[in-house]
Amino acid sequence: SSSKKKGDVQPTHGSRVNLIGKTCFPCVCEVSRQFAHLFTGRTCVSNEGVQWQSLYLVFVGRWIVLAEPDRESSGGEGRVITSCRLACLAIKKDTALINNATPARRLLLAHSSLDPRPPALFVRDAGSSRRSSPNLGSSGLRLTRSRMDLWFEDSNAAGRAWKVLAGKIAKARARRGARLRAALLAPR
Repeated sequence: SSSKKKGDVQPTHGSRVNLIGKTCFPCVCEVSRQFAHLFTGRTCVSNEGVQWQSLYLVFVGRWIVLAEPDRESSGGEGRVITSCRLACLAIKKDTALINNATPARRLLLAHSSLDPRPPALFVRDAGSSRRSSPNLGSSGLRLTRSRMDLWFEDSNAAGRAWKVLAGKIAKARARRGARLRAALLAPR
């Protein structure tokens, strides 16, 4: 039996993640009815009919984790809401800020994977239906694309998060290629 490294195991919904000593960024996301059951509701705010959830974006090995602040823990922990592989992400700064009177800025996260279910909080792209997504071979595998918006306090906070996240995504993608190459070259 092979033992997995700590960063190889996907953090699951409801588990705890230590925030102390890790790079983490406070952010918020809009909570649709579809995902409301994932949260405890203690750090959710309603503004003009929209539900907003306070989260921490944190990195655990090869995973990006969105965790809600754990008010019951005094040990600096967060409760995992969702997680996904860094290598499956793309990130973009939002430059279209028409009619945005607040200093808050958002990052656009795009997730692409062979898993037909997008991670929690990610919304399947309209063009990523079963029929229209690209077929990746005779096995019928299809690429599922989804997205989510994360909002940060201001352009400085969004810029810092973008810089760190873009670097970690690039590093994870580079390692993904090395693991694939090693698997293909391994003696049988």
